[in-house]
Amino acid sequence: MKKIVIIPARLKSERLSGKPLKLILSKPMINWTFEAARESSADEVKIATDSKKIFDNFSKGDAFITDSNHPSGTDRSFEVANMLKLEDHDVVINLQGDEPFIDPLDLDNLFKIMQKDKVQMATLYSKLSKKEELNNENIVKIQVDKNLAKKFFRKTIFRNNIFIHQGVYAFKFKTLRDFVSWKPSKNEKKHKLEQLRAMDNGIKINAIRSVSKIHIGVDTKEDLIEANEIAKKYLK
Repeated sequence: MKKIVIIPARLKSERLSGKPLKLILSKPMINWTFEAARESSADEVKIATDSKKIFDNFSKGDAFITDSNHPSGTDRSFEVANMLKLEDHDVVINLQGDEPFIDPLDLDNLFKIMQKDKVQMATLYSKLSKKEELNNENIVKIQVDKNLAKKFFRKTIFRNNIFIHQGVYAFKFKTLRDFVSWKPSKNEKKHKLEQLRAMDNGIKINAIRSVSKIHIGVDTKEDLIEANEIAKKYLK
């Protein structure tokens, strides 16, 4: 079983233009994510991008230029995965470039559970830290039962077995190939959550509690300021 991490990245972002190349302590954010992934047990870590600026930021062989018309990062990651001549049972982790502080152990734990034949897809979650997060539509929530994702949503009044979803996905290569071939489901379109496409097509998503001590996805200028403050305090 090959273990692959692919980090999709594009410069255009609705809330933070040029996000992957924004600096955290003088280093582009995507480089933080890439270097963290390289510390995991992954056999290969690749950048999938439609931007020459991002491509030129990495050594030869570490980044691939992809089609600029992909509807999602998952489609972009699949294009690169498809170039790597993987077998159906090989594992691909789709890691967003705005996760600069992810713990490599989170990736290793995903690889570990994906070794099981019956597991087709897996993701991460962390605990809710503030009550306000329940109604914050920018924070995706997950309901977990017996290590399986039962529901994903943006707003909820319930707290039982509800956690914050960390947007990291591990796929068997066959499942990833199937996923990008399926049309977006009604639930996916309604809630703007692509993982619902997998569930609507009968895929069970295993859920693992994240061990990362720092959870921040950088989506806004305020997030970027916070990320720099965290890096100054903990990661010098």
